[in-house]
Amino acid sequence: VHLDYLENGADIITTASYQATIQGFKEKGFSDKEGENMLRRSVEIACEARDLYYERCAACSSGDKTDGRILKKRTILIAASVGSYGAYLADGSEYR
Repeated sequence: VHLDYLENGADIITTASYQATIQGFKEKGFSDKEGENMLRRSVEIACEARDLYYERCAACSSGDKTDGRILKKRTILIAASVGSYGAYLADGSEYR
């Protein structure tokens, strides 16, 4: 999905980690270390998509649309997707 966003012109992609917390992972039986690794992996996946996008840009240096894709070397930012702590509580407090 990250790569699709980049090829359609996005300059920023977010990790697939919304509302993921170490505490939440622990409640599902994962260790602190496993939770940290899963959060870290969400960043790595986004970085891999960015790197693949850059490889495709290098292969097609025209900077124009190719097969409907936008392949133009530009700075790509990666943002961590984090939910509110209230959402973790699952008591509706993020809406108060």
